[in-house]
Amino acid sequence: MAIPSPDPKYVFRGDMDCVNCILFQMAPNVENLYAGTAEGNVHIWDLNTNRELYQIKSEEDSCLNLQNLRNDTLLVQHKCGLMKIYKKRETQWTAYKSINIYCHFCRFKIFSENEIFVPVKESTVGILSLNTFSVELKLNSCNFKKLGEVMAIKPLKNEKLVLVAYEAGELILWDVRQSKVLSSLTVETCPMALDFDTTLSKGAIAGPTNNIQIFSLSVDHLLHNKNKITMTNPGTSIITIRPDAKIMAVGGWDSRIRLYSWKTLKPLAVLNQHKDTVHDISYSIERIKAYDNKFIMATAAKDGYIALWDIYN
Repeated sequence: MAIPSPDPKYVFRGDMDCVNCILFQMAPNVENLYAGTAEGNVHIWDLNTNRELYQIKSEEDSCLNLQNLRNDTLLVQHKCGLMKIYKKRETQWTAYKSINIYCHFCRFKIFSENEIFVPVKESTVGILSLNTFSVELKLNSCNFKKLGEVMAIKPLKNEKLVLVAYEAGELILWDVRQSKVLSSLTVETCPMALDFDTTLSKGAIAGPTNNIQIFSLSVDHLLHNKNKITMTNPGTSIITIRPDAKIMAVGGWDSRIRLYSWKTLKPLAVLNQHKDTVHDISYSIERIKAYDNKFIMATAAKDGYIALWDIYN
């Protein structure tokens, strides 16, 4: 039985409307939280003063994803398929480049300092070079049955491998440099949330139903079904395994964040601060001075709020 919901350390409100994505920005003398909204703007909050510093205004539609490279490059993905690249100039971000990519609500993922995985049409994943701003390599699933759209991408750390979830209910492990399928696993259709932990060589995937599917990856690169967690309500939008591999956080359509022990899958808590669909969950990798801890968890939702949690640290 999960324990009662603890309270967040702080809740950012402001005028953000629906928040789709969040990103911790940590650098010497800088501890910020970025929030991408349905209006297409990026709000930047100071984690020490809990005040909004400024906004990156955009005329594009909803922000889908935020990623940071080398602390001086910000990538903003919009739902229309446009990716904007910003460069840091002293304390401000300046627009540098815009690239049209195909996304279909799938978030791009960083592969290396100069490469990112992007969804492409016809069940294909591309590797976009940030040097040439073109797709240099494609993972084409033409030898498979109809897979539908690319729904989620998860690169495996320190390996040239990537997990790709497809609309038809297939999870495929790719060898990136050889453009070769190493293994596949049948999952429930329309998987929307995917994460993988290389420490324990297992991952989790979920979508519109009330099930979370736990799978493993063997040393010979074969995917296997392991367990299934059944939740009270259907609909999962985000799964995030904490960097220390102790906790799995699951954001639901029912506005709840469910926490599980990643080792045992035992339910730990249900966080009920939000009032609408949870869109993103992120962890601070480094210690945040104001909270004297690392692994601070931020959760963002359709209700326009961002909650900060210091839990199970």
